[in-house]
Amino acid sequence: MTDHAILLTEDEAAARMRLCAKTLRKARQAGQLHYILIGRAVRYTVADLESYVEQLRQVTPACAPAPPTRRTSVQRRAGEHVIIPFTERNAGR
Repeated sequence: MTDHAILLTEDEAAARMRLCAKTLRKARQAGQLHYILIGRAVRYTVADLESYVEQLRQVTPACAPAPPTRRTSVQRRAGEHVIIPFTERNAGR
């Protein structure tokens, strides 16, 4: 019997994937994860789990790093605002 023909319970599949069983349940209910229903018993094949992982594989980073910003501070003098760049703020020390 090949790995693809073995039917795994929800707990066995979660342990094999190192996930919580609730994560698999949510994916199944969202239609993202194929499963086999035998009576009321939910079973997964290794092929279905591998297919699910392939769907989740990402090529680009989920979020790009924010561009660096130039930090400034505001120095107030009798009603006027002067912006001093962060790199120059401590230059007089």
